[in-house]
Amino acid sequence: MPELLTLVFPQWQGSGNRKDTYYGARYIRDNLLDGAGFEEVPVGLDNAPQEHGIRGYRQILGQLESACGILRANHPDKVFLVGGDCGTELAPVSYLNKRYESDLAVVWFDAHGDLNSPATTVSNNFHGMPLRCLLGDGDVALKDSCFSLLRPEQVIMAGTRDLDPPEQAFIEEKSIDCATVDDIRNDAGKIARMVREKGYRNVYVHIDLDVLYPEKHPWVQCPCENGLDAPELMAGLLCLKKELNIAGISVLELRPVENMDISPLEKLIGFCREI
Repeated sequence: MPELLTLVFPQWQGSGNRKDTYYGARYIRDNLLDGAGFEEVPVGLDNAPQEHGIRGYRQILGQLESACGILRANHPDKVFLVGGDCGTELAPVSYLNKRYESDLAVVWFDAHGDLNSPATTVSNNFHGMPLRCLLGDGDVALKDSCFSLLRPEQVIMAGTRDLDPPEQAFIEEKSIDCATVDDIRNDAGKIARMVREKGYRNVYVHIDLDVLYPEKHPWVQCPCENGLDAPELMAGLLCLKKELNIAGISVLELRPVENMDISPLEKLIGFCREI
C-alpha cells in the first residue's frame, strides 16, 4: 500500500470540447514528475454528447469509476492528483474523506466556485459542478460513484472571485467559509487557522491554477483577474503543511503555452510530491 499515490487523470471533457486540460496534465506528467511512479486514468479523446445536463456525461462517469478503481486497488494514505479539469476531484476527495472518517477539511483554491449543478449551469461543463456534487447536490449516478460526500462545514473557499449567482446563493445558504485573495495575501497562515478552528487534523488542498494572477501565470485554462501570485500561494501551502496533515492535494486546469516559464510550476509540483 503506497503512502502517497500520484494519480494522473487527464480528463478534459468537463471543460467543454477543448482538450487543453488533457495536454496540461500530460505536460506535468512528462516534464515535472521526474520519472516518479504514478497511476493513470485512461481518458479518451472523442468528443462526447451532452446527457443529464452535463457535456461528456458518459465519459466523465466512466472515468470516475476507473479512478475509483485505482484508489481501491492501491488504498493509499495520501493522494497527489495531477488532473485535467476540476471534475477529476470526485474520486480523490471522496476517497480521502472516507479514509479519514470525515476528519478532513477541503480547501478549494480556485477563482471559481465549482458549485453549479445540472439545474443551475449555463455552460453544462462539469468542471463548474464538482464541489457541489461532492456536497451532495448533483447527478445521482456521479454521487453514487463517490466513496463519500462532504458536509458544508468541511469546505473553505480560497481565492474565489468569479461566482455565478446560484453559486453565491449556495454559499450563503450553506454558510460555507471563504478566504479572499486579500485575506491570503495579507496573512499566509489564515487558512491553516481556519481549518484548526474547525477542529480538523487533515486537509485536502484543491488547486485550480486559475487562482493565480493570470498576467504573471498565463498558462491557466480559465483566467480571472486579481489572483494570487505563486509565492503567495506557496506561503499559504507551507503554513498548511506546518500545522496539519495534508492528506491530498491537486494541481488542475493547466493550459500549456509556448515558451512557458515553468519555474513556479516546478516549485508547486515539488511541494505536492512531498506532502
